[in-house]
Amino acid sequence: MERVCIAGGLRSYIGVENGIYRNLSAEQLGAFVLREVLYKYQVPEEDIGFVIAGNGVGAGGNLTRLMMLEAGLREEIPAMTVDVQCGSGLEAVAAAAAKIECGLIDTAIAGGFESCSTKPVRVRNPHHPDYAGNESYDIRELSKLGNAYRTAKFVPGKPDELAMFRGAEDVAALWEMDKHRLNRYVITSHERAAKAAEDRELQEMIAAPCFAYEEKGTEALRSRKMCGKDEGIRPHISERFLDRLPMLIPGGKYITAGNSCLTHDGAAFVLLCSKEYLAAHGLSKKAEIVDVVSAGGSPWRSPESILPAIDQLLARNHLTAEEITAWEYNEAFAVIDYLMEEKYGKDCGRYNIFGGALAYGHPYGASGGIIILHLLEAMRKLEPPDTAKRHGQGKYGIAAIAAAGGIGTAILLKE
Repeated sequence: MERVCIAGGLRSYIGVENGIYRNLSAEQLGAFVLREVLYKYQVPEEDIGFVIAGNGVGAGGNLTRLMMLEAGLREEIPAMTVDVQCGSGLEAVAAAAAKIECGLIDTAIAGGFESCSTKPVRVRNPHHPDYAGNESYDIRELSKLGNAYRTAKFVPGKPDELAMFRGAEDVAALWEMDKHRLNRYVITSHERAAKAAEDRELQEMIAAPCFAYEEKGTEALRSRKMCGKDEGIRPHISERFLDRLPMLIPGGKYITAGNSCLTHDGAAFVLLCSKEYLAAHGLSKKAEIVDVVSAGGSPWRSPESILPAIDQLLARNHLTAEEITAWEYNEAFAVIDYLMEEKYGKDCGRYNIFGGALAYGHPYGASGGIIILHLLEAMRKLEPPDTAKRHGQGKYGIAAIAAAGGIGTAILLKE
């Protein structure tokens, strides 16, 4: 089977929750970026074999299909939604690539979209064992009775809204991490993101314009008002400020709002196709998908799940960390930066060179698409390491995510 090609892709600016996209639904935001991808690469709608996208906190009901229809695409195009929480976007790309590699389709658009600003309020049914116990079934009263919840349940037992933070705290304690070192990762992430924005290094992948929040509904899609930046970047964040932030876990020592990413809105999609389609339609190849690995880890220490996924990916392709040109991983917590450095070397000049989710944010379902797009640009910019040059290997890149529930996903690209 031949490798699948990435012809390119686009992402939105990344907005903080209740920021620039606060009156746009997830499907409207995703629809805008989806249409822009088709326009940029001039792919006829009838050639699109599938649209597969990740979404973690939306309304459900195959939201990708709704997004596709919102974008005005042909109703004959099938669409599928993937929910692996943080890993949804990468798994969507993997699923689309598998369909192309098997010869089922020639092209697909894959990635993800998310709106934390407009996510629905979830409530527990009185018949559910986690229900708080009040006999009332008035939907208007449930949120007052402790049955409304923001975070899905990731591990067996009693529901815990802080489960992800506890997992990061436990990993930090297990690895005996230095809090000042965690702060340094945060500062570096913001500095790199601010420099990338100043130098307009990622501008070609932005589906600008973004939308002014004063406008509501579909009209905002048509207005195309410029807002012009990723909202989460803080160029002047300091260690003094980070040291003053309280712990998120009672009695904790490591995890704060500063070294954890916030909640965001965004969308990102890549155009995938077979080599035959690429050649026949005059598209240029940004990279090939060489391999994908998904691996399970401890659901109570989900940040660590990134490690077995990368380990298996490297081993299966007979590569070492020193042979990888660029790395993009989802920086949901600074503890993941620590894990990456400890496991794969301290060559930080190849990790998240434009900054990571600590600066940009983590619109859950969209993050996989975002880091693939950043990886493509990082691979273009960086020279391969000396080890790779000696072996005549060319440029390899790895995109990886640790997802809630302890699922790690890693994708290997080759330029």
